[in-house]
Amino acid sequence: MPLTDYDIQNATVPYGKAQLKLSDGGGLYILVKHSGRYWKLAYRFDGKQKSLSLGVYPAVSLEEARVRREEAKDLLSQNIDPGFVKQQQKQGGQPSVPAVESRAVQPPLIDEVKLPLTIENTSALPQSNMVSNAISSGKPNEKTTPERRLAILQTLAKASGSQLNEKQLQETLQALGFKVSFDRLRTDFAWLSEQEAVTINTASVWSISLTQYGLDTVHARTWIPGIQQPD
Repeated sequence: MPLTDYDIQNATVPYGKAQLKLSDGGGLYILVKHSGRYWKLAYRFDGKQKSLSLGVYPAVSLEEARVRREEAKDLLSQNIDPGFVKQQQKQGGQPSVPAVESRAVQPPLIDEVKLPLTIENTSALPQSNMVSNAISSGKPNEKTTPERRLAILQTLAKASGSQLNEKQLQETLQALGFKVSFDRLRTDFAWLSEQEAVTINTASVWSISLTQYGLDTVHARTWIPGIQQPD
């Protein structure tokens, strides 16, 4: 049976378990963990069972996750592995996909769009509901989600041991002009953890540690789509 937002928002991890899996159908499912809710797509390519990360709920809504599922399936129909495309983009290169007779490769998933999602360059993005929903809905002068994610990584990079708790991070972000609730902040942490930029210790007060991949992002040695590129 297809999922609803109520199902996702009210799902809890069973006692003694690390996660709960909820299926939406067509290979799309969400992993409910203590650190957040993560969209995944199960698929087969070249005879192998694989999974593809599609984002973190609620930053990626149920409707958006379904759109991403269909985009990934469209790549599969062209004999292109969507996981390979995502990995190539994550490494900062252009995916080398096999030519498909008389068919053009579709635009990449929003996670792979190689532009920071800021108001100034949205005209360069593929025009789809998923893209328009991913762009900050605030006023032009408001700080965007990609800016805030970069600020989190930069703050951790300057901290002793590259680690802070969520209260310290919220106070620092507030001083930098980012007014963000704990719920929104934890969603950012969960998203960054999914991208392997940070690790999270989910005690009563979360502590967040920067990974080497996150440090490389801070110093522009790599780039994670969805995080503003440092100057």
